[in-house]
Amino acid sequence: MFEIFPRMTLVKEMRAQMAEMQHSISILLGDNVTQSTTRGNQYTDYKTAINEISKKYEGTATWGIQQIRNIIDVRAAFTVGQGIKLVQKDGSQTESREFKLLKEFVQFNNLDEEGPIDLAKESEIEGRCLVKLFANIEKKQIEYRFISYSVNSYKIETDPEDYKKYTKASYRNTVAQKDVSLDSEDFIYKKFAGRIEKVNDIMPKVAMVLRQCEDLDKALADWREMNKLFAAPTPYFECLTEEAAKKMQDALRLLNWKIGKAFAGTAKFSLVGITDSGKDSLEKEIITNAKMISGAVGVPVHFLGFPDLMSNRSTSTDLFEFIMASTAKERSVWAGFYEEMFDKAIKKANVDFKFNLEPGKVKVEILQVSDAKIQELASVWLPLYTGNVIDLDYMLSKIPDIDPKKVKTALNEKQLKMVEDIKRQEAIATANQGNSGGVQ
Repeated sequence: MFEIFPRMTLVKEMRAQMAEMQHSISILLGDNVTQSTTRGNQYTDYKTAINEISKKYEGTATWGIQQIRNIIDVRAAFTVGQGIKLVQKDGSQTESREFKLLKEFVQFNNLDEEGPIDLAKESEIEGRCLVKLFANIEKKQIEYRFISYSVNSYKIETDPEDYKKYTKASYRNTVAQKDVSLDSEDFIYKKFAGRIEKVNDIMPKVAMVLRQCEDLDKALADWREMNKLFAAPTPYFECLTEEAAKKMQDALRLLNWKIGKAFAGTAKFSLVGITDSGKDSLEKEIITNAKMISGAVGVPVHFLGFPDLMSNRSTSTDLFEFIMASTAKERSVWAGFYEEMFDKAIKKANVDFKFNLEPGKVKVEILQVSDAKIQELASVWLPLYTGNVIDLDYMLSKIPDIDPKKVKTALNEKQLKMVEDIKRQEAIATANQGNSGGVQ
């Protein structure tokens, strides 16, 4: 009877060891819960894809949240992070009434601050951007609001004979619980992905790497789990017989033996742990996924958390030019988006506030500053200016985020000050010569 309890204790220990061993084997065999259950792209439906992107960006998804958020934030920053610039099409330095109204419109709607980058982030998530315009009668200003497809599932209607003419935007306002229909003059719609003739069926660029982002995150989790189980090597005593193994186990239990204590026995001692092949395989999977993601969305790998993959400064510069090139189309689309928005804002102001303004007099530039842009200014435009091929106004127009009028005013003031200094020095020199003549 007294032998039952030691046996029961031994059985419990053996069951615990067996469960841990089974869990370890499941990881080594690739049967872990973090492994994907399907192959290929599982986000073939647009609604499913953007809902998953939204969850990942908001941090409520299970896998890939860090990677997706980095991609969207970085692409938006490189697309419109420097802001937008209003330019009069006639090149006049005197601000027209239309230009002044649009400057107020930009400031009123925070388009000179966080507005452009917020819209850019939403377009990266949904692959499209829809905003509606409406008049704020009290403040006598035109406002805009972003309409999310994720929330409203809107539909864009086109001219039957021209898919580029958007005639109506309709959706269900889930908050007010009513149907909304916007005419062409009340909304601006641009798409940033998809086939040219497909207006509503659009898959955003980041949707193409959802699987890779998830796999990268799962590989990191598997690596962490493997380290948790095997990072500390397990002492192993190899015995020739089962009886010798039982005696060794009993002796270790009684001694509470650990590495560092002296021990003598007939067993062969070794430390069992994770092999380099398993760890290297996971590391290669993580790096490969990072490279595939970078190549697909145009975000350099160091923005995904892999700065060690960049070898030198020239490579770093090339990668920055890489993301500028990969977002070039988006910048062109945004320029057209804001020009259409400004023209429709002027038209709506004419109707609602009885203004008499002319649309189409102001264009938009998306500001960007890169090494290539700086080199272009130094190697192309500056020599043309110094050779009197172009004037100062044209030269200044090529510099991002600069007010030519303020620069010219500052230059004129500096030149006037220089002239005054020269005159003052000449007067002092003349006075000194007169004094010297009087002494002689």
